[in-house]
Amino acid sequence: MSRTSVGRYGAAACLALALLTLRLAVPPGSLAQTAALKPDGRTIDAPRPLMDAALLLEARYAKPVTYEDPVWLWRGDSYLAGYDENLPMALALKGRSLTLPKGLTPAETPTLNAALVGRVLDAYHSQNATDTRFKVTESRLGLHITPTQFHDAQGQLVPASTLLDVEIRVPEARRMASGHLQALCDAVTTSAGTSLINGGLWFDEFYAAGGLVPPRFATKVLTEKEREPYTFVWGATTMIARDALLSLLDSSGTTLSWRLLCQPSAKPQDRFCVLNVVPIRVPAIGADGKPLLDAAGKPQMQSVSYDRLPEPPKSLPLPAPDQ
Repeated sequence: MSRTSVGRYGAAACLALALLTLRLAVPPGSLAQTAALKPDGRTIDAPRPLMDAALLLEARYAKPVTYEDPVWLWRGDSYLAGYDENLPMALALKGRSLTLPKGLTPAETPTLNAALVGRVLDAYHSQNATDTRFKVTESRLGLHITPTQFHDAQGQLVPASTLLDVEIRVPEARRMASGHLQALCDAVTTSAGTSLINGGLWFDEFYAAGGLVPPRFATKVLTEKEREPYTFVWGATTMIARDALLSLLDSSGTTLSWRLLCQPSAKPQDRFCVLNVVPIRVPAIGADGKPLLDAAGKPQMQSVSYDRLPEPPKSLPLPAPDQ
């Protein structure tokens, strides 16, 4: 997290933000936890049921299904989670519910496509008739759930967009993957006027630029010269931010997905969003070909890593410590 973030929101708020980012960037171990499913296996009770449905579909089909929040404006979409709603991060999204339609497994529906995700959206809209409305689009990466209508500050449903709908330009430069992602987030913040915080934990490691996996926290522990093997040239001419993100992810050694999650606040200057770019998580399979289960008998989850590389990634020797 940048010094700018700490200076703007304060240390306590930034600690809460860091915990929020960590929780969403590294989902819990079991499939039921990851998707917030109730024991019936079809009902999701959560602030963002469609995000949880996207996680569930990704786990079942091993295909990206991204999710994006609008910048929440209406007080009726949130509840007071602190003691003073005028403080940063004092509001939280209200809970919502979604009973998933049947047939959302590869055995029942072999292909995950826009039509299948559309069935999930139709179910959500019918069960939450006055809530935010979403659409599904398709790209070379996968499927994308984005809002089409949301409540304005007066509570009226109006056309919606997200921070990734703004037009940006990222100057071409040689950076590590995380540096490119940060430059993209900075460009969005400048264009939109709402802060977009880079929540891409371990992004450099999963990206594996040039088939090389840098040491963890490479941007902190390596010198500029030592970071050079992990850098590459990238930039974005004037384009929609979502298209720029797709362009950046084209060269990733791991198939990555994203969640764009926005924090409601009573004051416009305290609203911000976090962009979590993460690998797909699927049930872990044991040597016997059966899913590994946790102590509760539910599938354990693991990240799909380096699936785009023709051979396993390499790691360079760490620099010798100073004598």
